[in-house]
Amino acid sequence: MNIRRQPHILIIDDDSDINSALFLVLHKDFHVITTTSAREGLEIAKRNPPFLAIVDLKMPEINGIDVLKELKRVEPDIAVMVMSGYSDINAVIDAFKCGATDFLIKPFGKEALLENVRQLCNLISCQRKSFQQQAKEIIGESPAIKHVWDLIRRFAPPDITILLQGETGTGKELFARAIHYMSLRSKGPFVPVDCSAFPESLLESELFGYEKGAFTGANRKRKGLFESANNGTLFLDEIGNLPPSFQAKLLRVIEDRNIIHLGADGYAPVPLNIRIIAATNIDLDEASKRGSFRPDLYYRISAATIRLPSLRERYDDIPILVNYLLTKFSMEFQKQAGITAEALDLLNRYHWPGNIRELENVIRSAFFIADDYIQPSHLPREIIERKATELKEVYCNSPDIKTLRDAAEDAERQAILQIIKNKPFINKTELARLMKTDPKTLRSRLKRYGFDSENA
Repeated sequence: MNIRRQPHILIIDDDSDINSALFLVLHKDFHVITTTSAREGLEIAKRNPPFLAIVDLKMPEINGIDVLKELKRVEPDIAVMVMSGYSDINAVIDAFKCGATDFLIKPFGKEALLENVRQLCNLISCQRKSFQQQAKEIIGESPAIKHVWDLIRRFAPPDITILLQGETGTGKELFARAIHYMSLRSKGPFVPVDCSAFPESLLESELFGYEKGAFTGANRKRKGLFESANNGTLFLDEIGNLPPSFQAKLLRVIEDRNIIHLGADGYAPVPLNIRIIAATNIDLDEASKRGSFRPDLYYRISAATIRLPSLRERYDDIPILVNYLLTKFSMEFQKQAGITAEALDLLNRYHWPGNIRELENVIRSAFFIADDYIQPSHLPREIIERKATELKEVYCNSPDIKTLRDAAEDAERQAILQIIKNKPFINKTELARLMKTDPKTLRSRLKRYGFDSENA
């Protein structure tokens, strides 16, 4: 079957009349299976996962949210359209949080439904291609990174605000771009904004735009970054660094979906059609409790939150990332270089405070220095010293090492006793010679072992 021409659609609704109506609308364009039993629908999905499932929210056997969760457990790639005769905003939010791709309110027109399903199936096809493309850029097979991908698959399709939380260097912009290219807005612009890059005095004019004459030097009208993102995605990086005065203005924009140019004459709102993805490297929940970040803004942007793991939480991915970076640099700079097992071991032991960004910089630098293979000597001092420190700690703290050290000291003590017993009037210089050490070291050892160094 050509899935692009005739995707497999599963309809689960306890109302047989609704099922029949949906079948009549969709069967010419799609391969449609209907059932009035939620349990039977789940069994069908397990045997043959559908391209799209249309699920009623309120059913007697199992409610639609639980069916949605189970479908996503069976096959995360299944797109699910939840439908309901009730326009309950909390139900809509719950459905999207659990991975719904769309929410349909009954009753619905036949033509509108058919067009909606067609667009949804086209979107899913594009998303799967985009996912494959983005997966080439976001490297890793660890459980932590797989969990992130599961959340991206769930949150990308619905047009909701997303918050990315992670340390500096974890790839927040890369993940934001992945979400954009897997969303309905993939053909629109992706506009990144570093919120920490603008002084407070310029934030409003840069983000909201301004009218001619708004301030000294404003010789012409200029669109802001919000308008530049229309029909696409606005990525607000380091949103936690916004000053409190601007946080209030941002909250109004998010809620009203419009902006007002700086210097506008009267109330002249400019409508926005954008999706916002925010990112931060600080704990906004804690910041909101301290009062440095508005709680209402935090709640508004954090309904769908994705926490990005640090490199310390995905050590299994380091060899994969290193191999990817070496391949990337080889193609970029027309030079071949590998890495020795010893150097890779050092990378695996390092704590990576700068995460993937730091790893990329380390590999790039070592790549240029190395001839054929990256050696330990090509790596930064802090990475090499980390290994030396760990070995020292292991040596000093290991019970086995302590036992060996005690045994060696006991043997040395017995040797000194035996020499003194055989030569009771031996001087320290001669004793040091027989012990193959210098007089200063000998005095220290005699003191440690409880001998009277003056009479030795």
